[in-house]
Amino acid sequence: MNTKIEAKLDHIDNKLTSLSHIEQQLEEVVVKEDKEIEEIEKEEKEIQKTLFKLGDFTIKRSHLLELARGTAGAFLGVGLGQALGNSVTLADTLPWINVIGILFFIFILVGLLIYKNDQGFIKGAHTEPFEYVFKKITVLYAISICVEIFGLLLFNNFPGWNALLIKALLVGSYPAMSSAAAFSII
Repeated sequence: MNTKIEAKLDHIDNKLTSLSHIEQQLEEVVVKEDKEIEEIEKEEKEIQKTLFKLGDFTIKRSHLLELARGTAGAFLGVGLGQALGNSVTLADTLPWINVIGILFFIFILVGLLIYKNDQGFIKGAHTEPFEYVFKKITVLYAISICVEIFGLLLFNNFPGWNALLIKALLVGSYPAMSSAAAFSII
């Protein structure tokens, strides 16, 4: 009779062992599902920040805010530049070496401002500082040139599509770019 009880107890132990394995598998499934839920929540937050996505190209709210700040700053700089020193007249009198010097000066100045302001982000994102600053300068400079052309047209000071226009854009980009940088780092 003892052997029957021992056999039943062994059978019950085997069932309990298999149940504990099932319970362990269920716990692993729950942990896996929790991780998947966290990933979905992270993706939802990213989608909320993203306004437009086409393949790898994504436009987020922060990009639009930076575009708006940069444009506002460039408009301020263009107005200041036009009011202070009529960039077309100044460009006509300056030699090319001075114009190129102005261009390098503004790139260095704005690059230092961007690096100083975004240094924490650059380190946190493990981004190459030069590449990050170069991309940001390129965007701000493109905005500044577009706004400068628009400003030349608005102030009825457009010299035509010639070398004087290029010199005027480079000279006028100094106040436009510095204002765009100031607005983008606010």
